[in-house]
Amino acid sequence: MFNNRDLAILGAGGLLAVFALLLPFSSFFAKLAAGFIVLALFMILALLRLGPDRVTPEEWLLRRIRFAISARAYTFHHNVPGARTVSPAEIPAPAAAPLWLAIDEVGIYPLMTVFLAVVGVYTVAWLYRGGAEDVALFIQNITGGLP
Repeated sequence: MFNNRDLAILGAGGLLAVFALLLPFSSFFAKLAAGFIVLALFMILALLRLGPDRVTPEEWLLRRIRFAISARAYTFHHNVPGARTVSPAEIPAPAAAPLWLAIDEVGIYPLMTVFLAVVGVYTVAWLYRGGAEDVALFIQNITGGLP
């Protein structure tokens, strides 16, 4: 279904999103926005698959680095008897490397679990900072000031 790599990235993103509450912003909503941006980036990183064979970003980057530093095998024999020449029209165009999110591979349940856990922590932090008075005023306005 999913592997430990995806769970580790989702967990790290959730933890960093909760640690965004400790940022030195004066506004709670700035901390909220920073936390959810971090969480969204980590969710995309956990789901991202690159290349035509849809591998994880670290495997894709490792392959690109390995190819870049490997030795090339060049042939300098241009007029070999019996060699078939290929016209440029016969060479197929390279396929674009697809960008793919592995939602069906990872599943929606780990993503929603981390998202709801972060939302719960932010709700508790908001209530602690005075959100309970906001809720009381909201309920009082809805009920029309009934005791």
